[in-house]
Amino acid sequence: MNHAATLHEFSLQLAEPLTTAKGVATHRTGILLCLADEEGRRGWGEASPLPGWPGPDLAEVTKALGEWTRGGPKPVRGAAAAAIDGAQLDLASRRRGVSLAEHLSRDFRDSVSVNALLDQIDPEQLAEAAQTAVSRGFSTLKIKVGTSPHDLDRVAQVRTVAPDAQIRLDANQAWAFDDAVEFCRKAERFEIEFIEEPVAGGGEVLAELGTKIGIRLAADESLEGIEFDDLAVLRVDVLIIKPSTIGRHERLVELAAKRPVVVTSFIDSAIGVATALQVAAALPGPQLAAGLATSKRFMSDVASLPEVRGGRLALPEGPGIGADPTAFLRDVASSNLS
Repeated sequence: MNHAATLHEFSLQLAEPLTTAKGVATHRTGILLCLADEEGRRGWGEASPLPGWPGPDLAEVTKALGEWTRGGPKPVRGAAAAAIDGAQLDLASRRRGVSLAEHLSRDFRDSVSVNALLDQIDPEQLAEAAQTAVSRGFSTLKIKVGTSPHDLDRVAQVRTVAPDAQIRLDANQAWAFDDAVEFCRKAERFEIEFIEEPVAGGGEVLAELGTKIGIRLAADESLEGIEFDDLAVLRVDVLIIKPSTIGRHERLVELAAKRPVVVTSFIDSAIGVATALQVAAALPGPQLAAGLATSKRFMSDVASLPEVRGGRLALPEGPGIGADPTAFLRDVASSNLS
């Protein structure tokens, strides 16, 4: 390496617990990677694997990053590799004085359409949240399913209050195969954009499920462990790409020219979200709403990002990813010393 590398731990409290089929999360913990060049410019990357999801956990990721900063090999894939990719690209684009989106593509957008994430269990509370999201300008609503026996009623109520919205579902592999078939067939009447990961088993199981239902299928967790070159031929309709876990930011732009891609985050800190936002803004072709409207879920964050307005998230001003956690890290260090 021709730059100084440092690692910084963080823990952010969620304003409300996040409930998925994998469990309930109250905090997001992770590692920020900082790369500094000779002229004092700094590039930032984030590694914050979510407990319960496939891939190395935070302890393994931290170890891999620590070894790399000491001159060891770069991790091949996963959150550690993605953090390195993100920090290197952030630093490279700051050196050029351009945003990461412009560094990746001359045809970048200055804002990205984003979906509202709805995970309320009670159908009436979910419908109220959907109404609020639509009133704020969101045109795409993502509902977490697989956590309640009343999921069909939950989806029905959202469709009633949001008749013109795109509705996408995410089951986080909650169902057995036959249960997934039954649910999806019943949900078809609600005109679902797509459903993510109804069953476990990977791409082949999803491909088989796709022959039995009329809703488009999206792969998320099933992408773990798949070689990047194989993503373009995976037999699903939509790829849910988390730059904070898959890395390869430059090649994601190439992938999106071949396949429908939704860029999303792991409820990352502002560094992970800013990186993913820049990637999403660089993708070619028709835009599918990104899953990046998550910053309000934190009581406080490591850096500031623009507010979502009219269902869109603007790129931060400035070069690179447009976000810098230096002030946050300084405050944390001062707090630890007091």
